[in-house]
Order: sequence, then C-alpha cells, then structure tokens
Amino acid sequence: MSKWTDVRDSVIDAIQLDDVGKSMKDELVSWLTNDGLEFAQAFADRVVAECKTDASNEAGWCKIRDAFVLPVTLNVGIWVLKTVLAKSQTH
Repeated sequence: MSKWTDVRDSVIDAIQLDDVGKSMKDELVSWLTNDGLEFAQAFADRVVAECKTDASNEAGWCKIRDAFVLPVTLNVGIWVLKTVLAKSQTH
C-alpha cells in the first residue's frame, strides 16, 4: 500500500461522521469564511495572473482558455463560494 493510501485511510478513520453536529458545521463555515477564502482567493489570483501573462504567448483555443475561460471560471467560482458561505453563517 502506498503512503498516500495509509494517510487517506487514517484520516477517514479519524473522522467520525456521527460526531458532526451544528457546532462543527458552524465552525467549518467560520473557518472557511475566515481562512479558507483567503487561501482560495490568493490561489485564484495567482492562477489568473499567470493565465493572463501566458495568454499573449498562446494561440487558438489555448489563448481563449488563458485569456477568458480560466480567469472567468475562477473568479465566478470564488464569488459563488463567498456568497454561499456568507448566507451559510448563522446569525
């Protein structure tokens, strides 16, 4: 068995889905909102910047992909994630 399989199996064993309750879900949404979104936004910004830089050196489909498809997909995805998380927070 590979080390990845061992790690995956130990993580799955450590997660007790019976223990998932309201407080854990609230904590997860809070963590995603405070820390996870920051990471996702930084990742998306970096990928979008690289795509736009590379687009000038591409042709055909790859130019369209790098100039429009990937940047729009990532930015819309981040926006949807932010919107869903904002609506998911308990007030």
